[in-house]
Amino acid sequence: MSVKICHHFAGKPCRSSFRACLCVALLLIALFPASRFAQRKRPLLQPATKSYFAGKIILIPRDGQLLQLRLLAQVADQDLVLPPSRFLDPKPQPDKLIEWAKGMNLAETNGVIISLETIAATALDAPATQALKQLRAQQPKLPLYGFASLDASATSKQICQTGLELIADGTLNFLLIEQAEPLSEKPAQIARARLIGDIASRQIEDRVAFDDAPDGAAASLIARLVARRYNQSPRILAAYSSKEGQTSTESRDTIALNQSIGAKIKLTGGALPVQDSETAPAIDLLLFIHAPQTNEEQRAAFTKVLTQTVERGMRVAVVDLSRTKAAKESFLSELRNQKLLDKLIAYASSEPVSNPTSDATREAASRALAQAVMLFTSLRSLRNDLDRVFRIDRAQVGLIFSRYLQDWAYNLTVRPKLDVYIREQKTDSNNPDDAIERTEKLAFDQLQPIAQQLFDEQFRRNTHAILLNSGERAEFRISLLQRLQIRFITSKASQVEIKQNVHTYYEGIVPITK
Repeated sequence: MSVKICHHFAGKPCRSSFRACLCVALLLIALFPASRFAQRKRPLLQPATKSYFAGKIILIPRDGQLLQLRLLAQVADQDLVLPPSRFLDPKPQPDKLIEWAKGMNLAETNGVIISLETIAATALDAPATQALKQLRAQQPKLPLYGFASLDASATSKQICQTGLELIADGTLNFLLIEQAEPLSEKPAQIARARLIGDIASRQIEDRVAFDDAPDGAAASLIARLVARRYNQSPRILAAYSSKEGQTSTESRDTIALNQSIGAKIKLTGGALPVQDSETAPAIDLLLFIHAPQTNEEQRAAFTKVLTQTVERGMRVAVVDLSRTKAAKESFLSELRNQKLLDKLIAYASSEPVSNPTSDATREAASRALAQAVMLFTSLRSLRNDLDRVFRIDRAQVGLIFSRYLQDWAYNLTVRPKLDVYIREQKTDSNNPDDAIERTEKLAFDQLQPIAQQLFDEQFRRNTHAILLNSGERAEFRISLLQRLQIRFITSKASQVEIKQNVHTYYEGIVPITK
């Protein structure tokens, strides 16, 4: 039997306080009736495939792990233009990257996002800053975003400082600074405080943001750029699995989780629902967060509310920030039992940590929010075109399926076996590629049956009914999992890209009900 999923976005009232997030979600369940659809029309023709995207974004990234960023852009039908991989691997070549950027046709571009470290040889030197100013001179109104990583090193501090100068003189529209070291360390505190003081003196607070995720900048800025372009700002309410986890401070920024999530929502182009004692807030998306410090009873109640909320038609994204493999396995097992994996609009999970005092990454929240904002924006702004909707749905399915493979199947099941295998192998120094190939083959042999089982169980033959501007709904069905591939960036099992193709096809139009 196929599962029918309706992608529609409409703010609905919620009648509870923000402090009791699970109660909020429970009330939402009662306010979102399950959707019913009339018998669909069988299509006479397949939708044509346009050879052009709705937009184009240029990205100069920090490294070469780009597959999921490409899919993220395609969720909003955006073409992500990247420099040749030879300019990034094995290490960035700033002079080559600058020349490549100068040669791009900015007249056909909707925005540029640049890692400031990547285009700088040692610090953000004259060639790099001149290149950025040249880009601005060519297209004065083009959104130009930069991101940099802040640590206690002199180079890092100088790059961030120059980034602030480029914000102040109008070269950059927005700068995101990632906290690369815990703020519990005094050098990191001093570096941050000096930047904050400079930001305040220049009065550029609205164009600079800090983030506690060390690797989530590119995804966050892509989502922010697209949301701003289409003038969308989904109202996102976060619901936490436990009160203790909601206020936990396990991050490089040492701020409470709920404060971190609120900042990330704004960073990616979303908005927090307006709380008013007399009127109920309007909500577009719910972000369910499986937080640290959640016991079995709390997890069971949390999963039940999540399931009921999805079944009532509300758009739900899920982030798993629990610390242990056992907690993650238990949570995902419940989602699988309820057949929820293809009904979520986004999913991401942090890696489990063995040391209970170590920092837990919140980069997973950045990835899930970016996907949720992109899907919301695209289905609000591009649903007048059947071809684009077809591509958006296919990219959405591909991206969320890849999240399950990467964050769950690979990180929790396959990677531990590879770590043991790599430690036991004797690498031939004269032929290191042979060891990588053998590891890739083992990874594929381990991952492929898990991927196929997950696809057959949660995705195969599911139908998505997506609302068009006409009031009709276009139906697309998931059919095949094709060409699973695994590529190691280095010999380390932690640096891997997983690629698969999910085939979908157009089924027809559900007519407007009267």
